Amino acid sequence: MGVITISRQYGSEGRKVGRAVAEALGYLYIDKDLIVEVAHEAQVPVSEVARYDECPEHPVLRVFRKLLISPYPEDLVGPWEGEWASGFWVHRQIDPGDIVFLDEDTCVRLTQEAMLRLAYRGNVVLMGRGGQALLAQHFDVLHVRIVAPEVFRVNTIVEREGLSRAEAIRQIQKVDEQRKRYIKRHYTVNWDDPLHYHLIINTGWTGVEVAACL
Repeated sequence: MGVITISRQYGSEGRKVGRAVAEALGYLYIDKDLIVEVAHEAQVPVSEVARYDECPEHPVLRVFRKLLISPYPEDLVGPWEGEWASGFWVHRQIDPGDIVFLDEDTCVRLTQEAMLRLAYRGNVVLMGRGGQALLAQHFDVLHVRIVAPEVFRVNTIVEREGLSRAEAIRQIQKVDEQRKRYIKRHYTVNWDDPLHYHLIINTGWTGVEVAACL
């Protein structure tokens, strides 16, 4: 069916590589379009979905949200969370039938469903969001990882977003950590493990054009 997934370090120019590959192959390039698709299916504003896009919630906030939207404490993720929350459950007076809420797990599920539909359609480049794990057992999918040295990524972010070098370093650390936790939480795999990829390209050495050719 012809599918390429791209996992990228922040600032490694993975998006530019993905767009160039899609253009060269005549494939559909999918990145932020997924947010719009999920928002349409959930019938919520795009901004609501964007909050969870590769951005896992803090564990404590995640517990509180589930307290508000789940009628059963055993729905809470993780044994410690269920045990911790059960002590507060007797005080809950909210009828769950009255609440319509898009939480992180629902957003991820809808994102996965959209990605699978696109993969079955074929001829598509899927950017991020755990595609390498979601489609790990599909043998007609190429999984690519884009990396680059920190100095390359810092220069990219400084130029692209107008940040200072110190701000760029903090932003790189923040975004990479969010993506790593997102993959770990929802797919239980290590984002950095090279065994999840067929091809790893260092754009600090190759540049975008050569990376896309590869």
